Amino acid sequence: MRFQAILFGVRFFTVLSLGTWLFVLFSVDPTTSGTPGIMIFLGAFFSFVAGLLTLILVGLSRKFLGDESAAHAFGGSFRQAFLLALFVVGMLVLSRAGILAWWNALLCFAGILLVELSARRMTREE
Repeated sequence: MRFQAILFGVRFFTVLSLGTWLFVLFSVDPTTSGTPGIMIFLGAFFSFVAGLLTLILVGLSRKFLGDESAAHAFGGSFRQAFLLALFVVGMLVLSRAGILAWWNALLCFAGILLVELSARRMTREE
């Protein structure tokens, strides 16, 4: 599959996720919907943030590395965007639970960083 087709799919997914998230944001009352409403909100927000961060990271790769290298680095960009979106949603969950503090955020970031470094080590070509 061509790189441009993949980017079109990511853009389409991101716009669709944004529409879903905005629909949930304006139509679901979190106080009356309970846990399912919050889970739908977080899922839609996660997919939007993951898509947006993927587009940003791929755009930076294209700017600094060129199209050919950016196509090869797409998997890494997607993985990093997924982990950063997981971090952002994790911060929202901790904030909702009332236990978000700087050391919790730092601990979550360290966990995300360890996952990324482990993934880089496993995918490294020797």
